[in-house]
Amino acid sequence: MELDNTFRKRARVSGVIDGCSAGGPDRLSSLPDCLLHTIMSFLRARQAVQTCVLSTRWRHLWRSVPCLDIDFDEFNKAPPSNVNRICLSSSDDSSSSESDTSDSDSDRWLPHPFNKDWEDFEDFAVTLMRRCNIAQLDSFRLNIVRSRAPVFGNRLAAGWLRRAMKYDTPDRASKLGLSSGSWRLKRLHLCHVLLDDHFVKRVSSVCHSLEDLELDDCSCQIMSITSQSLKTLVLKKCRWHSLSEIISPTLKTLVIDGGSNTAACALVILAPALAYLHLAVDVYRFCGGVSLNEVPSVGKAFIHLLQHKYNHARSKLDGDQFKLLCSISNSTNLELSGVGTRVLGKEPRFQEFKNLRKLLLDNCDLSDNFRTLVFFLRSSPILEKVTLRCCKFPKCSKKRHMPIRSEISSSELRGLDLLCENLKVEIIYNDGYGPHLMRLLLHISVNLSKNNIKLTEVN
Repeated sequence: MELDNTFRKRARVSGVIDGCSAGGPDRLSSLPDCLLHTIMSFLRARQAVQTCVLSTRWRHLWRSVPCLDIDFDEFNKAPPSNVNRICLSSSDDSSSSESDTSDSDSDRWLPHPFNKDWEDFEDFAVTLMRRCNIAQLDSFRLNIVRSRAPVFGNRLAAGWLRRAMKYDTPDRASKLGLSSGSWRLKRLHLCHVLLDDHFVKRVSSVCHSLEDLELDDCSCQIMSITSQSLKTLVLKKCRWHSLSEIISPTLKTLVIDGGSNTAACALVILAPALAYLHLAVDVYRFCGGVSLNEVPSVGKAFIHLLQHKYNHARSKLDGDQFKLLCSISNSTNLELSGVGTRVLGKEPRFQEFKNLRKLLLDNCDLSDNFRTLVFFLRSSPILEKVTLRCCKFPKCSKKRHMPIRSEISSSELRGLDLLCENLKVEIIYNDGYGPHLMRLLLHISVNLSKNNIKLTEVN
């Protein structure tokens, strides 16, 4: 075959052909399959398939790779390659035990006049999912671009996803003669995919080994996420209609970064083993609020509440900021970003952060006489370090000899005794008020040493 000979010549130029290299023995190809599969797992699916032209040793390795990364960007940014056709249409090996389509290989590679990028991608994905040993998958990633996909693109993506997940059922595996180790899908990463409650039901009832689930910029018609095996759940820029609960007794890491929950329903999180929480949302896009129940194990938490100054809509999350803080009071490391003066509510409250050692206030509003800062200083008995990064401070005179205590009303700060004698404070500022804040802290606290305050000016 002329095309086959062409690619074999290219492989000789690159130094590898039929298990030998131009400079000596091919040590890479002599590695066992398990190590080669590990190396190939770092490649995207199209690149993994293209390794079939290196030598006869590599011809069928891609079929059993444990990690499939199917990405439309590979077809969107680069011209189609005939390598895919040679490798995927090869008929000298047995096909998978189950076929999702009755089309022949030759029919699947007929040219299409419209949307060539998507149709090349579709042909590749359909054939790949049919010929790969899906039952051995450890990790599956699917990235499509809805703006370039046809109207039926979501249905196709749902079919590929079902095929990647269906061998996790013990009944189906036993019928195919597979061992229990065959249903082992542990990592699932989906980008720009339309998901509904059927997907979540498969996650909870079928994927008993799934540990890491990441949804990136997905449209989700999902009301509940429930799993008995998840350890990491990452939700980035997802659009939810009425997500009301996340329940997992095994979940240790939860990231909710951006996105929206359009229905005004509260999102309840039940994760007793949760150790790390990253919550960065617009309070007006999660109007129903976020409720953290049974999360006593949170050690590190990052909370970023983004608020629009000109949005007058009411948000339960905006009004329950203090309640959110109380639910993570066992944290040892806390980062708050974008928190305003309303975080403590109208009435003074007390909540002990008995385990807190490190506190970072990033771009927070401290102009209300440092009320938020004082709250943490008084309620954290073992606090070791406080970092104030680009926060909004009360305005004060820049005259060097003006008494500091007369510049700022210190009703909140007066008489403040730090509970931790060796507390270190770092002030990262960009408005010129950093030195004044340092002088103020030294005036109002008798047990804060100047050597323990670090000033850093940024542009």
